[in-house]
Amino acid sequence: MDFFEAQAHAKKRTARLVTLFVFAVIGTVLASYLAAVLILGQAHGHRRGYRYDPAPAVVVWNPPLFAGVAFATLAVIGIASMVKWSQFSAGGSAVAEMVGARRVDPRTTDLHERRLLNVVEEMAIASSVPTPPVYILDDEPALNAFAAGLTSNDAVVTVTRGTLEKLTRDELQGVVAHEFSHILNGDMRLNVRLTAILFGILVLGLAGRGILYTLGRGRVRIGGGRRGGGGGIAVILAVGLALLIIGYVGYFFGRLIQSAVSRQREFLADASAVQFTRNPGGISGALKKIGGYALGSQVNAGKAAQIGHFFFAQSFRSSFGGLWATHPRLEDRIRAIEPQWDGKLFEPPAVVDVRQESFQTAGFAPRTAPVAAAPEVHAPGGAMPPLLPPRTIPFQAAAATANAGALTEGHFRQAQALLEKMPPALREAARDPARAPIVVYGLLLSGDPGLREKQLALVQTHAGAAATAALAELTPALGQLAPDARLPLLQLALPALGHPDATELDRFLTTLDELVHADAQVTPFEYALQKVITRHLQLVQAPQVRVEFYSFQAVAGDIAVVLSTLARVGSRDETQVAAACAAGAAQLKLIETRLTLLAPADCTLEHLDQTLDRLALASLPIKKRLLDAAAHVIGADGTITLEEGELFRALAAALDVPMPVLEPLPSAA
Repeated sequence: MDFFEAQAHAKKRTARLVTLFVFAVIGTVLASYLAAVLILGQAHGHRRGYRYDPAPAVVVWNPPLFAGVAFATLAVIGIASMVKWSQFSAGGSAVAEMVGARRVDPRTTDLHERRLLNVVEEMAIASSVPTPPVYILDDEPALNAFAAGLTSNDAVVTVTRGTLEKLTRDELQGVVAHEFSHILNGDMRLNVRLTAILFGILVLGLAGRGILYTLGRGRVRIGGGRRGGGGGIAVILAVGLALLIIGYVGYFFGRLIQSAVSRQREFLADASAVQFTRNPGGISGALKKIGGYALGSQVNAGKAAQIGHFFFAQSFRSSFGGLWATHPRLEDRIRAIEPQWDGKLFEPPAVVDVRQESFQTAGFAPRTAPVAAAPEVHAPGGAMPPLLPPRTIPFQAAAATANAGALTEGHFRQAQALLEKMPPALREAARDPARAPIVVYGLLLSGDPGLREKQLALVQTHAGAAATAALAELTPALGQLAPDARLPLLQLALPALGHPDATELDRFLTTLDELVHADAQVTPFEYALQKVITRHLQLVQAPQVRVEFYSFQAVAGDIAVVLSTLARVGSRDETQVAAACAAGAAQLKLIETRLTLLAPADCTLEHLDQTLDRLALASLPIKKRLLDAAAHVIGADGTITLEEGELFRALAAALDVPMPVLEPLPSAA
């Protein structure tokens, strides 16, 4: 299943889920109306002296009353759900902090935490998403983890202290790979919707419980008082009791729906993790340890029950005979991975000595063959290396979109190779919020001495002397960075760029723009880097992207700009350019005749930038077909250059699709 299929399945699951919850809400409204009829019917009875007249006959159907009850019920559920949704709209960090998790400092010296950071970085590079921030539940000795967020740009990965300390490297990889499958498959957004709707229904029950609690604390005698005061209290008591019953009955059935949906997704995530790491023993070993420890996967953090379906394993004791279980039984999950499992669980205690793992290799599964690193390129005096000559590699257009967001062993091995090409000093700096902008500035420095001096002066002017000095410290490491590792290094730096204050952000973006335009022209790499950063920052600030275009006809002109721009990249002659553009247009039969090759003046990178902002608002089927057409333009000659690959990755990032891996995938053997 590729990225687009996974997203389509997530959308269908969401539609089915919403339909089921609509029925649950309708049932809640009807139950509220029935309770209102009975309570009001009783309240209409009046007292004369010490005798009560019998209540009048209950009118079963009262349209004004039904309308009022329905409006009030829907308003309470809707407002409560919106409040909960708004709390989560800040991204995965809001969810992690809600349950008391602590963000891992990228500069940590704790070996367990550094190993976890390495594993998460590896998974991010392999699956072509921004590296998510990492959180730890320090006070939780049980084994569990979760991913949270609305999109891959605001996702976080959170693990318990027990997961950090009791799992081996391979087991930790399996758990993190499981969580990354949730990030890529659109499960996180579904989880947030589940939590928000459930909270809306639960609020009715909480309101009823609050009323009863208030009456109990007041120690009011229901039968006492004058002028029928006891009768009024009885009505309030009845209202509170009705809300309590209705709210919790609705919540009960909502939890059943939630649990059924969640259990199906966990099997899929386990399978994806095995496919990703090609190491069934990793994730099955983690599951066996959960079964072997007394605490298992139970999480006691406050409000953790609200997000029980987010977790890697069952985070609370399921009531009602397992009907509320958000995860399949451990035995079933293990047998799905290891059909020949003998039924034995792990016997604690576990001792995982991370000191036996090198920092450079922590988080990497063993390889049977070494991955060749790129040759180091040094320039005299520590200057930036000269530009390398154009290099082409074989390219198959059909595989490009299939690779988007894919979790395969090949991507896993490629991530290892790319990370090994990155000097440790750059990886450390990319994690640091204070130095990540410096890494970005360094990626833009030219190999031409004159232009480079001008760029350094711009950094001095806009970012200050401290930034210039930090850049000088990183220059030797930047000189060793392979060209194909530049955008992957940027992926590692994105989380550290995501939350500066307004002044720092403005200074960073201004410096970035000045460096890009220092020579009055924009290269494909410069455009790709700037587009990836600006799009990431947009999605961090507003992760909910609306869809405005569902028709190919509405964006035909924009698609023509994209295909024409890609066709003109490189040194093709006009005949080859026309053939490449036609190859892409042929993939869009409905609008093929409107996708004519544009003149060079009409398909510059400036035109492309405006076009991609509009196409980001297109529906997912349009984005998929567009990426496929773009891949056919690039691969018209059967090869791809570094420049073409960087533009293609910028296109994917602008469309909110995990950036495809374009290099040939290495073998594990």
